[in-house]
Amino acid sequence: MVKSIIMGSENKNNNKLHIIRGVTITHFLLMFGYKLFSLYFPLFLVARNFTLPQVGWTYLLIYLPIALFAPVAGYASRKTHPAAIMTLGVLGYAAYGLGMIFITEPGQFFLWQVLLGISASFFFTASRVMLMSFPMANSERGFSWFYNAPLWADALAPFLGALLILAGGFPAAFMSSVIIQAVAAVYCAAVLLKIPVVVAKKGLSFRIFFSGWLNGARIVFKGDLGFSVLISFAVLLSGGFFTFFILFLKDVLAWSRNAVIFYSAASSAFFVLAYVVLIRRRQLDDPEKNVREGGLVAGIFAILFGVFAPMLNFGSIFAFDFFRGTGSFLCNSGRSALLNRRLRGSPGEAGALDTVFSPLGVALGSLLGGVLIGPLGYRWLFVLAGVLIIGSVMLADLAKKKTKKADE
Repeated sequence: MVKSIIMGSENKNNNKLHIIRGVTITHFLLMFGYKLFSLYFPLFLVARNFTLPQVGWTYLLIYLPIALFAPVAGYASRKTHPAAIMTLGVLGYAAYGLGMIFITEPGQFFLWQVLLGISASFFFTASRVMLMSFPMANSERGFSWFYNAPLWADALAPFLGALLILAGGFPAAFMSSVIIQAVAAVYCAAVLLKIPVVVAKKGLSFRIFFSGWLNGARIVFKGDLGFSVLISFAVLLSGGFFTFFILFLKDVLAWSRNAVIFYSAASSAFFVLAYVVLIRRRQLDDPEKNVREGGLVAGIFAILFGVFAPMLNFGSIFAFDFFRGTGSFLCNSGRSALLNRRLRGSPGEAGALDTVFSPLGVALGSLLGGVLIGPLGYRWLFVLAGVLIIGSVMLADLAKKKTKKADE
């Protein structure tokens, strides 16, 4: 009996490692294909005569459906194997690449952004359900590998995407994306579908699931966890403002396209190295602390960046952006870990809730950013992003002190 218990424990540990590795690799392949063109997507939109507010609306159409369809994706992940839902989402990304090649009519173009958002909702919700299906000793580090995958893609994909666009225009980048994401779908289905998970419930109705989802939401917004979610949402909102960062480098600082490409790849590659060497040591299984401290760092450097932007050179911009990105990374991975810990018995609901926060914040930030760039300009938009984050930290601290006094 002791031997069977030990073997069962070993199988669970192996499943944890296989899930983290499989989900991370799938995420990397998906993002590698997507980032062949996504970095230049604002340039693509501007070339199509989109105004800055329209650029913001386009991102809203992508990110808002991710949040709206998260409960549906979470329910589907409970009714079947979440890896199947992940695969469906990856195939949606591949279909989107084909759509961007052949669609020219504006109405269909905007509809395709919504379809991409739904695909992303399925992939990211199901991915989180997979990661939450087995408790991890340090869940924050498990989610960190997942969050790092796009950064690994950033280290090379922008260079390859630029070469493809120069050689064959955006259609060449889109078609290459389709091929890579088809590979990602095959890998996801072949590797992750083999791993048994304990989240599927065939008799679960959507009404019962949605009721559990709402109950999870009440837990999230109650007490100290709600304060952490507030800070993380402000960080995500500021991330929506920074979707215009590439246009800022091009239009305000007059960087060449090659300089923008080099900067993006170099900063992402450096972050991956910094994560392995330094950042992981900050993740000492205290996600609440990392949410707060990460938010403070992100807010401070967003403000400093906006104030001093005209006086910054390549190296100083690199440093300011690195610390802002590091703070955002620690805050968001800490939020995922907190949700995983608080809703450990409900991975489907936790995965859906976690998926709601990220795109909703970025969607609203992109929309507001596109509207506010006109009256504020890029610099003060970035300052406002930092002020919102610092304000959320102060508000969370004040609310926490009042709650503590009331309990005493």
